[in-house]
Amino acid sequence: MKTTLLTVTLAATLFIGAGFAQKNSIKDVTPNKHALENLVAGIHSDNLGVKRSSIFFAGKYRIAEAEEPLINQLKEEKDPSTRILIAMVLYEMGSEKGLSEVKDLSENDENAKVRRMTFQIYNEYLVNDGVSTVYVTE
Repeated sequence: MKTTLLTVTLAATLFIGAGFAQKNSIKDVTPNKHALENLVAGIHSDNLGVKRSSIFFAGKYRIAEAEEPLINQLKEEKDPSTRILIAMVLYEMGSEKGLSEVKDLSENDENAKVRRMTFQIYNEYLVNDGVSTVYVTE
C-alpha cells in the first residue's frame, strides 16, 4: 500500500511538472553575487535539510548552472531518498545528461526503492520527450 501511494504521488508530481520549461540562470532568480556558490555549497552540504532544500530550489527554479553539481552529487550521494529527489529535479530540468545518470541508477543502484523510482522517472522522461518506446528492464 505504501509503495503504491508513493508511486502514485511520484506519477502525479511528474505529470504536473511535465513540459520541461526553459532553464533559468541564477541571475534570473536573484541578483546576489554569491547565490550560485551558496546553492552549490548547499547541494553538497553535510546537513541533510540544507542539501535537500538546495536541491529542491535548483529544480523549482530550473537553475541551469546547478545541473553539473546535481549530477555530481547524484553520483556520490549516500542517502536513497536524496538520490530520488535529485533524479526528480534532473527530470524537471530536462537534463539529458542527468537523465542518462538516472537511467544508470534505475539499472544499477543497490537500493530497490531507488531503482524502482528512477525507473519510473526515466520512463516518464521517455514518454514526455516524444520517444515512442518505453524503457523496460528484465
